[in-house]
Amino acid sequence: MADKIYDVAIIGSGAAGGTLSAHLARLGADVVVLEGGPKVDTRTAFNTHGMPYQFANRSIPTMKPGVEGFDGERSRGLGGKTQLWNAVAWRMSPRDFKGRDHDGAGENWPIDYAEMAPWYTKIEREVGVCGQRDGLEDLPDGEFLPPVPMKCSDEIIARGAAKLGVKIIPVRKATRSIPAPRTEWTPGRPACHFCGNCMAGCDVVAKYNSYDVHMVPALKTGKLTLLPDSVVYEIPISDANRVTGVRYLNRKTKAQGEVKARAVVVAAACAQSASLLLMSKSSRYPDGLANSSGHVGKDFIPHFTGGVQIFLKDLIGKPAVNDEGYLDHAYIPSFMHNRKRNYARSFGVQFNYQNRRAVGWARSLPGFGRDFKQNVKDRYPAFVVMSPYGEMIPNADSYVDLDWDKKDAYGLPLTRRRVVWKENDKALFQDMTKWVVDIAKAAGAEILSVAENPATNHELGGCRAGNDKRTSVVDRNLRSHDVPNLYVVDGSVFPSASEKNPTHTIMALAARLADHLGGIAKRGELG
Repeated sequence: MADKIYDVAIIGSGAAGGTLSAHLARLGADVVVLEGGPKVDTRTAFNTHGMPYQFANRSIPTMKPGVEGFDGERSRGLGGKTQLWNAVAWRMSPRDFKGRDHDGAGENWPIDYAEMAPWYTKIEREVGVCGQRDGLEDLPDGEFLPPVPMKCSDEIIARGAAKLGVKIIPVRKATRSIPAPRTEWTPGRPACHFCGNCMAGCDVVAKYNSYDVHMVPALKTGKLTLLPDSVVYEIPISDANRVTGVRYLNRKTKAQGEVKARAVVVAAACAQSASLLLMSKSSRYPDGLANSSGHVGKDFIPHFTGGVQIFLKDLIGKPAVNDEGYLDHAYIPSFMHNRKRNYARSFGVQFNYQNRRAVGWARSLPGFGRDFKQNVKDRYPAFVVMSPYGEMIPNADSYVDLDWDKKDAYGLPLTRRRVVWKENDKALFQDMTKWVVDIAKAAGAEILSVAENPATNHELGGCRAGNDKRTSVVDRNLRSHDVPNLYVVDGSVFPSASEKNPTHTIMALAARLADHLGGIAKRGELG
């Protein structure tokens, strides 16, 4: 392997790396994927059906599979975050791609919705996204499997929202609502059987993960090599200003290794992608690889969320049912773009995606002994978490950088995140929280708690895509402005975030990049 030169080396195996690698291999490119974590057997690794009393101290590892490796930012596992995501899959809208044109804030994408639409469709057909066509301007329809039915609690909230003129729709997820037959490039997959917490993994692969659905079938091409347990720490560059491959550490032994390639794609997930570029210093790029603009790590725009915990009075005291499966079945899409408001952008609301095996809210209830236990039992079927997601506007005070004084288990500098909320973010947070409380009250809810400050989620930005190389890191084809054979594809390239979960867009970008890179490879122009 030391002498082999691959066409493309991809760092990361999640939504971006998994999609990209499979598409490239099918196009005939010789591809290697380096993943910091181990190989994951989805059939045995997860605790989907476990109950609290089956775990030490009744502590359920809800966000990790039962294997080593998912224990740090640089060490996850084949499939990356798609092994543990909630699978929510929205298309961004035309307005999302050109937000600055609409409200004068943030940044436009260098591409538009019309260009992305075919790639959204391609991904939906490959991975299976359930939902319904709702005809909403700010949430474009796609190619959907049948939607899953709403829960009783969803219907109660929907009636309350309707009183305020707010619509609730079935959620759209990359989860099979009907079985999928085996094809040349996709495995046979069963329909979801609603067994538990999607963010604890899916042991039957009804929920999409990039390893089982994209990479495993692509292995039959003979063009895809997977290197798990490979923690990449540097992307070396030649005197001719070309990246030559990647250098990595073995996760278990810490032994050094190197892979050579004609092109390198960074798909390590937002903050980690930015930090890898910052670590890859050289005399040509003393501030980090591909960082002549100084924007690597800058323009950090994670989603911000709030949290409103409620009890639906109509369900207090009703018999408990097992309705955790699949988590959230419904969604409140953006409805603020055409309303008068004192801020730019909008928000959407996810709700009913709490893990019912975790009842930390019980600690806040009054009572003791038998009365306390009855109070918890009465409210258990009525508990709902409502979480609005808002779009952050880029600002110079929010960024990702490295802490060279603090090292991780591999001796590499820790990644730091700095987030400063500006006036637009604060105004949006206050308004989206008020709307959620009003909807909950209209649904006859008893309010348990309301978050006072925003929290981050869905990390985005740090390697912004743009046409101006002075203010962005990669171009419209996700190629570095500085280095001709270096690419980045993951949430870090987002110039603006929208309020929507980003993974579907990341996968569509990866499919688009594969088509672009595949053409270059066929012409012999890589490297």
